[in-house]
Amino acid sequence: MVSTRKAYTPLRAIREHCLDCSGGSFKSVQWCPCDGVHSTRCDLWPYRFGMRPASLRAKYGPGLVTPEAMPPANRDEDHLPNGLAAAKKFFREKRL
Repeated sequence: MVSTRKAYTPLRAIREHCLDCSGGSFKSVQWCPCDGVHSTRCDLWPYRFGMRPASLRAKYGPGLVTPEAMPPANRDEDHLPNGLAAAKKFFREKRL
């Protein structure tokens, strides 16, 4: 019998969990407030993109993995950029 179940790496499983937790919204995962500074702390927060934090930091800058750089939990998500490249530009403009 051939299994049709997709094998997930641990990082991919974390990404799927974060998408499920945020109602399937990629933007909500990107700007998740559960960083331990703006809201409760989730141990999976640094891995929410399905990448190691060091790899994410090297590719997109420190903003998305630095809790203090994240917008507050009561932010208006509509005014935040969508996508990692746009987030990189957002943090660069804020000099973070």
